[in-house]
Amino acid sequence: MGVRIDLEARTINVSPAALLERSWRRIGFDRGDGRTRQWLGQAVHRRVLEDAQAQNPAYRAEVAVRYEFETEGFHVTFEGRIDGCYEDPAGRTVVEEIKSLHFEEELDGLQGSPRWDRYKLQTQWYLLALHETGKRDVEGHLVLADIETLATQTHRVEFDPGVVKAGLQRRVKRLLVAALNAEALAEAKAEEGQSLAFPFGSLRPGQQEIFDAAARAAENREHLLLEAPTGIGKTAAALVPLVKSCLVNGWKLYVLTSKTTQQDIFMKTLRLLSGESFRTLRLRAKEKICANDVLLCHEEHCRFASEYGAKLESSGIVSHLLSVNRDLEPATILEAGIAEEVCPFELSLELSEEADVVIGDYNYAFDPWISLSGFRDPHALSQSVLLVDEIHNLVDRARGYFSPSLSEERLDSLSEGISHAFSPAAPDMLHLLMSVKSLIGSLLPKGKGEAAELVPLLASDLDDLRIRFEATLARHIGHLKNGGERIPEDPLFEAYFDFARFHDVLRRAEKGAGLDEAFDVFVESGREGARLGILCKDPSGMLAPIFGECVAVVGMSATLTPPEFYRDLLGFSPDRTVTVSIPSPFPKERRLVRIESGIDTRYAARQGSAAELAGLLTGFASACPGNVLVLFPSYRFLDEVQKLMPHLPGRRLVRPSAKSTELERESVFRILSDGGAPVVLMTVSGGPFAEGVDYPGRMLLGVVVVSPALPQVRFEQERLKEYFSSRFERGFEYAYVIPGMTRVVQSAGRLIRTETDFGMIVLVCRRFLQKPYSRYLPRDWFADSPSELKAGSIVLEARDFFSRIALTDTVS
Repeated sequence: MGVRIDLEARTINVSPAALLERSWRRIGFDRGDGRTRQWLGQAVHRRVLEDAQAQNPAYRAEVAVRYEFETEGFHVTFEGRIDGCYEDPAGRTVVEEIKSLHFEEELDGLQGSPRWDRYKLQTQWYLLALHETGKRDVEGHLVLADIETLATQTHRVEFDPGVVKAGLQRRVKRLLVAALNAEALAEAKAEEGQSLAFPFGSLRPGQQEIFDAAARAAENREHLLLEAPTGIGKTAAALVPLVKSCLVNGWKLYVLTSKTTQQDIFMKTLRLLSGESFRTLRLRAKEKICANDVLLCHEEHCRFASEYGAKLESSGIVSHLLSVNRDLEPATILEAGIAEEVCPFELSLELSEEADVVIGDYNYAFDPWISLSGFRDPHALSQSVLLVDEIHNLVDRARGYFSPSLSEERLDSLSEGISHAFSPAAPDMLHLLMSVKSLIGSLLPKGKGEAAELVPLLASDLDDLRIRFEATLARHIGHLKNGGERIPEDPLFEAYFDFARFHDVLRRAEKGAGLDEAFDVFVESGREGARLGILCKDPSGMLAPIFGECVAVVGMSATLTPPEFYRDLLGFSPDRTVTVSIPSPFPKERRLVRIESGIDTRYAARQGSAAELAGLLTGFASACPGNVLVLFPSYRFLDEVQKLMPHLPGRRLVRPSAKSTELERESVFRILSDGGAPVVLMTVSGGPFAEGVDYPGRMLLGVVVVSPALPQVRFEQERLKEYFSSRFERGFEYAYVIPGMTRVVQSAGRLIRTETDFGMIVLVCRRFLQKPYSRYLPRDWFADSPSELKAGSIVLEARDFFSRIALTDTVS
């Protein structure tokens, strides 16, 4: 429970963590205890409590406490959970608050520190709650537990009921004042929300349906899956009614994207909205907003981290930025952070708590390791609306969050780095990595060569290793605090985080005494060594708690067919889910879609079809008067076909590298728009040139998609197929066809994005006219049947189409 203040009912519900959070976070740069110690704290707590109960059967653990009192005319309910308590021989109730730390590195200087004060306050509030509810004779103990040895120290906590009660009431009053100020501001926002108008004048065809559907989703608390073609203007049509609803109702709007480029249009639309009381913020990744010379987040090695909390408070930078900027962009935050010498990334997180509209990557919501605090607080989520752009991407992204692995190759690389580290913890960390390698080796199937196999591994099997990792890391941190050399991407930290993430996900994947059916644990051996992995086959169980708590969710994309696939795998509630599909409003006569079914691009047939495909591409490129994007299922097939293509007079052939950099991508777009000879851009489906990118104007006149772009057949994909067969009875479709055809339709959507655009789409493979593939072709591509799209002569039809368009445009 956080803080809940109902001004109308005049009630306040509050927890110890909520009362301490803001003041504690401001003290240190790491925003509190940090998640690196969260699991360890829980594990140490369990062991200390188990020992206490073994010694004293009457010892009670995790005791709920509730204390009610009045202040400023409000009824306050304070609720918490005491770690442990018992009755001593004198009849006194003893309260124990357990805190874990590394004695060797952290015990010295703890007493009298802000951290110590926080521990004491929490204990004193529990004592007050018992004292005021009838237990007058109470005593508080702060029990410190060493994360390495589990040794404990017990410190008595002084307790003056009058002083503690007065301090608690002061804190609650500050929360109340803040709530009253927020209420006044909320009224101003609601007034602006009521009059908020669509910023682009009249709504274009299709936009009104999107606008109404998004507004209904917020009003009726729905999970909306909105399918609309690229270029229709769904960004503005969905965003504006959600901003309006959130301002009127006092909710927060999160706009979540899979790529940074998608955020530009959202911010552009927000800047056009009238109103001065609400605030918008765009988040940027830490490495892209770092003001330091090197990404090294520590007070002793970054002047922007040094005394962060003190500088944040004394400068008043958060209040200043909110008062002079309605729309907070990363560049503004970076400039302000540099001026006040506070970390711009941390500053952006502070501002995100105050902003009304927050735009950021999926990671800030769904990655459990880096998500914003608002996504870990059910009460905050219950006051939030999510707009998820290109939501079809979230299925695979979410799987990735919960599919970590530990590979021998990675462990060897970390070991190499650690062997050169000047840290007293390095030998122990190397030993731990060897233990992990030994574990992987012990799980490998014997005598099977390159193979993959499920293994019966549970989180409890790794608990002792995790504690040893924590203790070793604590010693390394102590070494750094005492002047040890700090380096970017410290391999000791990397080793810890790799193992910790694996262990955390494994714990979350368990259900009862075993593994949830949505997860697999497997080990595989290959040319690059062995790997121990977790496969999240179905992320719905991880996403559902987030979506379920929200006021409403709008997920939009050009490809959400079939809707039940996305509803089920995203964890949308069937009872709350509404699906809306908007047909393309663009003139059909300006687009030609043809399927070349005479070429077989199945993996086994590719070598035999390469020459014919090379001839088709050569002829189409010659017939198309502009740039052509050609998308292959793999770079290997691309290169085979390219070798067979003759020189194209008056055409430039561009083949980006498999791991193109942002600089290379920008160079390609410059070539496409430089006005020179037409370009044949050859790349792969699903890559950076196929999805989430715009080709404005007449930058692109032709798109050729070679093959349905099915995922590669491998162990994990086959496990998905088996799971989907069992749960949905559609194994091959869900594991292979839908992901592949989604890529195809996304790629084709690069071509027509406005009423004046024109171009030709060519799909190459006989499978496009066969079920189940043809089922996922957009319905507005044909009148009655996909067979209408079967090509006669691609080259002749291309020449006729472009000649007709040229004649039409000339006449008009």
